[in-house]
Amino acid sequence: MLKVLERERVPIDCIVGTSMGAVVGGLYASGYTADEIEAVLDRIDWAEVLRDKPPRDERSMRRKEDDLRLLGGVEVGLSNGKIAFPQGLIQGQKLEMLLRRLLLPTWQVRDFDHLPIPFRAIATDIVSGEKVVFAQGDLALAIRASMSVPGVFAPVRYEDHLLVDGGVVDNVPIDEARRLGAQRLIVSRVGSPLMTEAQLDSPLAISHQMASVLMQREVLAQLATLGSQDLLITPPLGEMGSQDFNRSPQAVGVGEQAAQAEVAAVRRFQVDDIRYAAFQRQHRPPAYDVPIVAFIDVLRDKTRTARYIEQRLQPEVGQPLAPDRVEQKVATAYGEGRYQQVQWRLEERDGQQGLVLAPQDKRWGPDFLHFALRLSDDFDGSSNYQLITELTRTGLSEQGAELKLRVGLGEVEEAFAEYYRPFGSSGRHALSTYAKYRATDLDLALMRGGALAEFRYSQWLGGLRWAYSPHPDWEIALFGERGRERLRLDVGNPTELGNYRADMGSVGWQLRHDSIDSSAFPSRGQRVSLTRQHYLDALGTDNSAAVTRVQWDGAWAHGHNRWLGGLRASSAHGGDDLLATYGFLGGLGNLSGYPEESIFAPQTALARVVYYRRVAHADSLLTIPLYVGGSVEWGGFWQRREDVSLDGMQTAGSLFVGADTFLGPVFLGYGRAQGGHDSFYLTFGSLLRTLDGF
Repeated sequence: MLKVLERERVPIDCIVGTSMGAVVGGLYASGYTADEIEAVLDRIDWAEVLRDKPPRDERSMRRKEDDLRLLGGVEVGLSNGKIAFPQGLIQGQKLEMLLRRLLLPTWQVRDFDHLPIPFRAIATDIVSGEKVVFAQGDLALAIRASMSVPGVFAPVRYEDHLLVDGGVVDNVPIDEARRLGAQRLIVSRVGSPLMTEAQLDSPLAISHQMASVLMQREVLAQLATLGSQDLLITPPLGEMGSQDFNRSPQAVGVGEQAAQAEVAAVRRFQVDDIRYAAFQRQHRPPAYDVPIVAFIDVLRDKTRTARYIEQRLQPEVGQPLAPDRVEQKVATAYGEGRYQQVQWRLEERDGQQGLVLAPQDKRWGPDFLHFALRLSDDFDGSSNYQLITELTRTGLSEQGAELKLRVGLGEVEEAFAEYYRPFGSSGRHALSTYAKYRATDLDLALMRGGALAEFRYSQWLGGLRWAYSPHPDWEIALFGERGRERLRLDVGNPTELGNYRADMGSVGWQLRHDSIDSSAFPSRGQRVSLTRQHYLDALGTDNSAAVTRVQWDGAWAHGHNRWLGGLRASSAHGGDDLLATYGFLGGLGNLSGYPEESIFAPQTALARVVYYRRVAHADSLLTIPLYVGGSVEWGGFWQRREDVSLDGMQTAGSLFVGADTFLGPVFLGYGRAQGGHDSFYLTFGSLLRTLDGF
């Protein structure tokens, strides 16, 4: 509609909006033209903006490892000993950062009457049911509050109000426009029509219809006040609702067509060229000079970990404001998973400009339970599954100390406890102390050339780890561990094979880099890991040994086509019977054709290329990405280093269909390896693997 008004030289004296109308109206009031607003809406990836969690490659190394280990699943909060849930599906972190960036030239405007066009945003206090009109304050926050569709977006806390979409109480705020002094109104009425009787087929539909009926009553009352001097335009949006932000470019076109259909009436508001040129000179974003960040102020009233935020942003002091850099650091902090929101804004104090950050811990925390599923089935009697429950206690220090407790049940039994504490002036150092137990069944058929026996392998470890992360993509660590492993014969001839037990004490180091953008179906980035671990007699190891593990994964894309390349190797020497030094192969994309993790040996190697392409697209924010693909692999396993040779390598490959679900990536595929080994797979897991051995 704005494009038609500009084309017909119609100046605008004030704007009032709610929900998406607040977004478009706020941008126009700030000095954007109609074409600029359309360009902004066209390039916004709403599916990404409305996904709170930052991209994987923007998170810390610790959270990247959590992401790969848990692979989706379900998280609930624990607050005061009770299960708690968020107030909305979307917290709006990225949305508010987008609005703040777009409105940065207006950061010094606190009175909305002083914008190029006076503006009001309408929100609803969901506690009292009262209308809240934003006439001053933080413009980005006002617009964000106005578009908080109940149930979809979490409400916005502002002063003493808990705010949601203003359309709940005033979807066509004609009265507020008149309070601004408007005498002739151009009103755009948008909204979904009431559902038909046939569509009222569920309790949810009935509840939605009841709310719509109540809203429509207020809308009709407002429209009844329009006079002959006013103009009402009703774009035929059909089923598009206030939550369909991803369809905003389509809505722009519909609005323009509706205004063009009323162009004769629009021309009643037309002015001459001279008066419209004067309006255009006024309708410009405020002058904006990039400020020098003189201070960082982290508000502490709603978080336990203000020091963590402060350490991440402190390097910005003394630098010209760089929104990209600030947003990246805020995103990394938000990606820690303990915050409901991390808001930032510019503020002036004593003639100096600085950053004010307002982190808000998740109201459904500070403790969180995460449930995840790992599964692999070859439809031939070999299955491997694990149900994982992980409890994380956050905010144990201002720098972000936390406690993790994890239990895994299934083919692999697991128990893990860790206390993790960042330290140092930058918070980039961390110490963690941990204890873990892991047990699984092992079939020796593939390692030693015959179907000899089945053992139950178990491992107990306690350890201490120091890590330094100079950048979210890099980490170097030193660690020491003490424990024991045990092999118990369950199936086989006890006169030929017996039980085994060994004490272990080790020290090691690890270098990691991870910029992979997704643990499910990556399209860019690299993942590198190099680990060296020494098992020493002096630390209690029964038979000294050492192991080196190397891994590289690289992802790239062209259009809808994606490739994932990989190299990995594990090499142990000394203490051949120390199973903790072994590597493993087997499973889809991991020497396909063999059962999951069925190959374990002191020497393993694998090279592969995986291709996949997205085949399902839908104009919906809730669509599940579906992929088809395949892999070509070349791998081998040996007992001794001197046995390693190219002649011992096997070729393998796979074909699969995959989906990126809320439970994590799911694959249905077929794999075949040299020598006639083949298998069908149903796998809940990632194409990315770790090299941690048993």
